[in-house]
Amino acid sequence: MLFNYEWFSAGRWTRDWVVEMKYCDACGEEAQNTMVMCAKCGNRGFSDMPVTAASQTNTAPQTPNTPPPNTAPQTSPAASQVASSDVPAGWLSTPPTPWRRYAARTLDIVTIGFGSVYLAFVILRNIAPYTSNNLARSFEGPGGQVLDAVISIFLASIVCGAIIGVSGSSVGKLIFGIMVLDKNNNKIGLSNGIKRDLKVYVRGFGFGIPLVSLVTLIVAFNNLKKNNSTSWDSDDDYQVWHRPSGPGQYVLNTLGIILFFIASAVISII
Repeated sequence: MLFNYEWFSAGRWTRDWVVEMKYCDACGEEAQNTMVMCAKCGNRGFSDMPVTAASQTNTAPQTPNTPPPNTAPQTSPAASQVASSDVPAGWLSTPPTPWRRYAARTLDIVTIGFGSVYLAFVILRNIAPYTSNNLARSFEGPGGQVLDAVISIFLASIVCGAIIGVSGSSVGKLIFGIMVLDKNNNKIGLSNGIKRDLKVYVRGFGFGIPLVSLVTLIVAFNNLKKNNSTSWDSDDDYQVWHRPSGPGQYVLNTLGIILFFIASAVISII
């Protein structure tokens, strides 16, 4: 707004001498109140107040609303797999240890297999003594020993398979340092453990029949040395891990052999 101070001080001030001004609300250019269009930008909108710093701040270019970068630590798939693995620290998958695996299986057959047969006879003797005595006679002589081996290895496969499925190891495998896991290094489960051990019963031990068992064991041994895996583990991509050799494992191996002879002696007595 323009104001004539001289006329005001002389006492001759009237409203006519006050020239009212307005401001373009687009560019802030000052204009007389009678103007209908801004002489600078051609805008037809006006306001009584000039453009202030506050309004200019509001018209400042806006920064795109970009979300802050994700600073959370990222976990790689390999790291999560290791974190969820059931493999004990320091255990190895290669080279294979066929003799330790065979010793673990033999100890399981003697302790769990023959033990299961003996337990079954004890239960049957209490339920049906006459039938139990007749059945016991079928295990006498050379043929009976073969039948005993066939049934004992079969029962050991069922029981050990279930234990391996839920825990990864059996009694013999725990002593000789063997663990069976799936391709993701997790336990294979109850049913898969039984299926795997039944394959061992057929392909590895040839149903427990002496001469057949010798052939199947040799074939399985050669496959393990050649392919680093047996056929029953390759079918489902199972991984067999073993405890590294060392003084501690040598002591456990010796303990396992001693337990095998003790269990065999007990079985021959009873």
